[in-house]
Amino acid sequence: MISNREIKTLMSLSTKKGRKESGKYLIEGFRITRSALRNKAPVLKIYITDKFKSSNDFQQIFSLIPKKVDVIVLEEKIIKSICQTLHPSGVFATCLLKNDIKKTKLIIDNCIYLDEVSDPGNLGTILRSAAWFGIKNVALSPKCVDVFNPKVVRSGMGAHFMLNILRNSDLHEFQKNNFCILGADQNGPPMYDFYNNNKKWVLVIGSEGHGISETNKKFIDHFLSIPSTGSGDSLNASIAGSILMHHLINTKN
Repeated sequence: MISNREIKTLMSLSTKKGRKESGKYLIEGFRITRSALRNKAPVLKIYITDKFKSSNDFQQIFSLIPKKVDVIVLEEKIIKSICQTLHPSGVFATCLLKNDIKKTKLIIDNCIYLDEVSDPGNLGTILRSAAWFGIKNVALSPKCVDVFNPKVVRSGMGAHFMLNILRNSDLHEFQKNNFCILGADQNGPPMYDFYNNNKKWVLVIGSEGHGISETNKKFIDHFLSIPSTGSGDSLNASIAGSILMHHLINTKN
């Protein structure tokens, strides 16, 4: 059984305030829950429906569930009242909020820096791309959408469990720690013209509507653009960021 108080707490995790007060966040769906368990993320409890309990998907994750993690069966209508998805898959879990890296100097490798990115889908996709390309560190400016927002977590598809995440980060700290600071800008020189001298870098991706903020532009060492071979006004933040990540990771200068 689950108390009304616990249901209210779970429902509050859709808000930044609720996550901060409880120290946990929601992950929804089979694939993200499986990813959390595979990566030994700090899963607290798993909630499922009777239908999901008898599914092949549950059998896939059952052996991954640590003994200390309770599995609680809920009515489908309760899960629908808690989850943010229109048609929940029958499983969600709570995770302990990860501690941020406290100091930028502890980041010793390449990093993605998100400057006032406000769209949850874009942020989650950027996290997913960073994980795909093996970039372990992601820093966020104070005005970014909350990285543990349910929409960000769903879009990230498990990337949260593979990354070092630094929230409320100051780009100036990267400058002080001798990073080469790169800025995504459609008006900058083509990315093919950039030659890195094996220095660790941080790629700055700006907001969807305004690009890199004026506050942070002064820290950029090199602006990079993605040359167009077709038509269109621009690329969105997540697509542009993913292309630049691929280029930077796979180009040996």
